[in-house]
Amino acid sequence: MRAHAALQLDAGDHAALKTLSRDSDASVRQAALSRLSDPDTLLAWHREAASPESLARLIDVIGGREMPALDLSRRLTLVDSVDEHALLDALVEQGDNQTLRLTALARIEDETRLIHHASDNGIAAVRLAAAERVSSPAGLSTLVKQAKRDKQVARLARERLARQRADAEQQAAASAERERLLEALEAHAHRPWEPTYDTRLKHWVKAWEALADGAGQPQHQRFDIAVARCRQRIAEHEHHHRELERVKREKAAAQATREGILEALEQALNTVSASEPLTAEAMEALASRWQLQSERWQSVSDDYGVSDAYAARHAELEHRVQTLWQAWERLAQLDLELRQALEQGDDTTPILARLDWPKTLPPTALVEDARRQAATAVAPQEAARDSSAPAWDEQVLGTQLDQLEAELDSGRYRPAAQIQRQLRQQLDASNATLPAALEQRWKQLTARLAELRDWRGFVAAPKREELLTAIEALAEAHEQSDAERHRRHQQLIREWRQLGDAAANRELAQRFRAASDALHTQLAAWESELANRERDNLARREALCEQLETLLDNPAEDADPDALRRIRDAAQEQWDQHWPVPKRRAAALGRRFARLRQRLQTLIDARAGDNASHKRELVAEAQRLAEQEGPAQQRADQAKQLQQRWRELGRAPKGVEQTLWRQFRSHCDTIFAARDALRGEQQARQQQRFDAMQALIDKLDAWQPTHAGERDVLDAALAEAQRLSPLPHSRRSEGMERRWQGIVHAREVTLERLELVAQARTWPDYRRWLEQMIAGEALDPEPPAALRQRLQQRQMQTPLSADDAEEGLQRCLVQLSLLAGEPIPETLEPLRLEVQVARLNDALGRPPTPPEELEQTLLRLFTIAPLEASLWARYASSFDALLGRLSRAGHEGVDTR
Repeated sequence: MRAHAALQLDAGDHAALKTLSRDSDASVRQAALSRLSDPDTLLAWHREAASPESLARLIDVIGGREMPALDLSRRLTLVDSVDEHALLDALVEQGDNQTLRLTALARIEDETRLIHHASDNGIAAVRLAAAERVSSPAGLSTLVKQAKRDKQVARLARERLARQRADAEQQAAASAERERLLEALEAHAHRPWEPTYDTRLKHWVKAWEALADGAGQPQHQRFDIAVARCRQRIAEHEHHHRELERVKREKAAAQATREGILEALEQALNTVSASEPLTAEAMEALASRWQLQSERWQSVSDDYGVSDAYAARHAELEHRVQTLWQAWERLAQLDLELRQALEQGDDTTPILARLDWPKTLPPTALVEDARRQAATAVAPQEAARDSSAPAWDEQVLGTQLDQLEAELDSGRYRPAAQIQRQLRQQLDASNATLPAALEQRWKQLTARLAELRDWRGFVAAPKREELLTAIEALAEAHEQSDAERHRRHQQLIREWRQLGDAAANRELAQRFRAASDALHTQLAAWESELANRERDNLARREALCEQLETLLDNPAEDADPDALRRIRDAAQEQWDQHWPVPKRRAAALGRRFARLRQRLQTLIDARAGDNASHKRELVAEAQRLAEQEGPAQQRADQAKQLQQRWRELGRAPKGVEQTLWRQFRSHCDTIFAARDALRGEQQARQQQRFDAMQALIDKLDAWQPTHAGERDVLDAALAEAQRLSPLPHSRRSEGMERRWQGIVHAREVTLERLELVAQARTWPDYRRWLEQMIAGEALDPEPPAALRQRLQQRQMQTPLSADDAEEGLQRCLVQLSLLAGEPIPETLEPLRLEVQVARLNDALGRPPTPPEELEQTLLRLFTIAPLEASLWARYASSFDALLGRLSRAGHEGVDTR
């Protein structure tokens, strides 16, 4: 009736038609939908409440079977908006137009449906279009088997499948080749350096670039890391090579510097040897040049060490300089005595013997005068001893006159006056006349000496007036500082003394002495303070020298060169701080300190050389260790021990230290790179174990057992977890372990519940066997072995009384109630404690699982003998109710623990 009414409705009555389109009867829905031809309305109703009838109606309207058919363009627009798979499939199969079918096919993405259409569609173009969109190997294989009606589709599928397989083989070969290249590059990164290292890297990089298009992101990352390590090795090698070249150049420069220093010292000694007569300025120039070159020598020795040959040359020059300075010091001590002997005309031979002036050192003017006076004193004695000898030796006299003339030509008045005075004394003592040939020359030289004396006086007179004016002005200059006045006073005194006796008179000398005494009086307090400070500085410098002597006389066997260098620098700094010192002691003490500093530098060089030898041994050990094939971690530990020994040794000479350190560090880097590679592999394996364990946890977490026979799945998971354990100790492993234990416990509980339910569902069989036993009938079907064993025990036990048999049934009922979590009847409440104590006693060993406890309780029923039918009838319903609830616990989700 409703269907007939629906056919009579007006097509515009959408409300009634929509209501009937959702009727419970299919014929009513079909009748109502047949009255509607608007596809938009049909699509809207179908999306709200889909039904087979609405789907069929849409297929008729959009597919073109409804007459008159809708415009094709509108139907194509409708197909573009359709998302339902069933409607699209129907349009592809039943559409009245090839374009419509192809448009609907373009909306399908599922490969299984595309295979179906490529095999069974009635239009060849549709089949071919569907086949062209099948791309997976499995889909193409299925299409080859199903597309029997269309050879073109089958051939297309076979060709594409063959092409894919060829591409897969090619990709597999390319992947294997990429993997081989990656392994080669990774191994190359840890390989020792060889001349073809860079060439091999370029070859492998070029080979990789030809295969890089199909590589994944992990392979690209591995390639980038391996190439970066290789290029780092190349950069390190190039840097090492450049460093070696730099050190070589620096050593060559250092050698040239040493040569220059030694040549400069030799030249300074030669300059002093050529200075005739020797002056204080020449010795001061030698001292300053020696100090400068010694500092340069010390710096070069600290940086690059010194060879034995250069050290010997330097020591020989040092000995020559010390010899000169010792002679100069002796001259300073005998200066006053020599001057007095010269002024008094005494014999200077004993003083010259004590002086022991070196032959290689030119004499000073004072020493030369002393030598002449000694020769003059010896000549008359020899003449007196040999009366037959002539009064004058013309050759000796000519030599002395030559010396006098040379002094006058050089403008040196004092040596010339000394020679002239000695000759006059000899003439006066002998009362002899000079030979005619020499008389004229003697008079000429005497006249020249007088002229030189007058000229000195002419030149010195203004200078003396200037110095006298300056010292008198300085005595009145109270606004200047005491230090500046003292310095200026000493300078004026030196300049006054340098004038000697030129233009000298008593009045000027007394004025100059008076001004000088006035300055001394004014500066007495300051000079006293300066003298005290000089004495203190002198004491400190002497104490410093004594400390250095003590250190050098008793050096430690394991003295650290760095500590000795710090001592040397600190000593030099203290020496510079303790200044000024008394002038008469400054030179000798300075030379003493210089000798001590040289000895200290020699000790530093020796200790640094010993350290260099020990460190070369460490470099050789590190090289042997790097070339070994032992365990990487063990070799790394040994390398750390070598590094500790390296640090304990102290520093070698600077240039040698840097070279040895680069070699040692290179070998250690090779060892640690091998250890890091091993650690990387271990970490990769650990990560694989973590990933495998995580996958196992996720798999077990997703698995929900549905029956008791699935325990083997849990056992297999436990065995797999045992194989993967123990995981590396970390917070992640601890979290995974906690999650794993929780999941395993939950699955154990679930399986126990399912086993308990399965065991409870065997109750009908147990009840039938129990009732057959009570009736004395044969048990059918055959009971399990555990039950047969209990029946045998029942036959051998003593029969129970009726009360005991009932109590046994009650105990079983109470235990089942406790197992099921059900309330115990009030009449059986006194047995609760007794049964619980018995359960605890049974659990002292391994506590039984709930299924085992249920089985034991059911088997215990068969040991109650005799069990009367009337007694069992009273309790059977209770057992049925309890075990029935247990058997339904699997469906109700009851926790049976």
